[in-house]
Amino acid sequence: MITKEKIKKEIDRLPDTELKKVYLYLSSLNKAKKIKPNIRSLKLGGKLDDQDLRSVVYE
Repeated sequence: MITKEKIKKEIDRLPDTELKKVYLYLSSLNKAKKIKPNIRSLKLGGKLDDQDLRSVVYE
């Protein structure tokens, strides 16, 4: 099992030139999680036209 401590130890062993790559990779993971698509309904003249379908389904 991989723990944060094992990851930290591996990062400590990396040369300084590789640290930038690790940082860029980790920051790209955070950005990918923040993007949440807003799925809208079609304009069919119904009561769900202006609602976020994802939130309606999970309520």
